[in-house]
Amino acid sequence: MARAEAWCRRDGDKLILSGELTVADIDGFHAEIDALGPLPECLSLELAGFEIGDGMAAVAAVDAVRRLAQGRSLVLRNSPQLLAHNLYRIGALEEGNLLVVDMREDEPYG
Repeated sequence: MARAEAWCRRDGDKLILSGELTVADIDGFHAEIDALGPLPECLSLELAGFEIGDGMAAVAAVDAVRRLAQGRSLVLRNSPQLLAHNLYRIGALEEGNLLVVDMREDEPYG
């Protein structure tokens, strides 16, 4: 079943992601990211309304951020802790074109 709402919304030099990404949503999520068209050289990615629901979704989110950062400066705002941590672990934050600002602390599962 296709997702009723879009994952991405553009607002000038800002891209806003929202919704809870799960393994069932990955193909549609990647398709929407791929269909964004030309993006500015300096892009802000607002993630306050974006959640990662499982491990495969975390991999897909990291992949999407890395693709969005290719050839541009990308600032992640209000990133889920899981996403920021995985970007750090794979060395993506050392490349110099990706910056995490105001990382959210995720609630523990329980």
